[in-house]
Amino acid sequence: MTLPRTPIRPDTIISSSNLAISYVESCSHDTTEDEPVTLFIHGLDSSSHTWRRVQQSILSPSIAIDCRGCGHSDLGNPDDFTPDALVADVKCVVDAHPLLQKKRFVLVGHSMGGRIAMCYAAKYPQDISALVIEDMDIRRRKVDSNIIPNFDETKALSFERLHPNLDSLKEAFGSIGYPADMIEKWVRGGRVYEHGGEYWSDVHPAFRALCYRTIFDSNSGSTCWNAIAQHYANSNTVKVHLLVAGIGTVCEQESIDEMIQCMPSTQIKTYPNGYHSLHGSVVEEFLCDLKKIIADAKSSHL
Repeated sequence: MTLPRTPIRPDTIISSSNLAISYVESCSHDTTEDEPVTLFIHGLDSSSHTWRRVQQSILSPSIAIDCRGCGHSDLGNPDDFTPDALVADVKCVVDAHPLLQKKRFVLVGHSMGGRIAMCYAAKYPQDISALVIEDMDIRRRKVDSNIIPNFDETKALSFERLHPNLDSLKEAFGSIGYPADMIEKWVRGGRVYEHGGEYWSDVHPAFRALCYRTIFDSNSGSTCWNAIAQHYANSNTVKVHLLVAGIGTVCEQESIDEMIQCMPSTQIKTYPNGYHSLHGSVVEEFLCDLKKIIADAKSSHL
């Protein structure tokens, strides 16, 4: 069954790099000054669409961003794709959106989004009331460790998200190395969909390629985590949460141990029945925990 979609064209802001960065806002009521707001960052081969159920369920106001190249956000020049550029895109949304301006917020990042969230918190620790990392550690991952077999980076970087028909789009994904069952799952789940008689993909293989090259295959994970630990060492209000899948986690125990050693105050939870996407596999348990984290967070003017 195809899941309900957020609007075809989310809201956008123009970033400092002159790129259109899209996001989906969920706010069902007039917010109060002290009500916590949550900002969600998705992982690889994904978009803000992955958070639709979560946004609809938590009731409190939230923003889910499309990272550059994903959803309806511009990719820009691949040479400009860096951790700092991704953080700058998020900061532009934060500074431009009324729900986030001059307020601390809960920052949630899944998988690669967790790495981006770490980079953001390391640079702008004062913006955060709580940091939630969903199934991601800080270890370095080589480009050739990409889980997509025979991944063709050249074709990924030249990928077009709009195709005249679904078969054309599937063929383009297949030529890059994506397996057919993964593509079919995206179609069923709404990451690939019909729009105006053509087919659009929220998934951009270039995002995967560039994240591996500039974020995973670097020391940014440990560098940012150490910075976060220093910033929040004496904080009694900012809580850092590490949520780990019990089945098929991408986190290595050695890396988790390093994270805990660096920041002993990290609140870690393992979900025995949860897969890599906790928010998609153990939905009710994840939502229960997230709602508590949000309720405990202090949202205050900077």
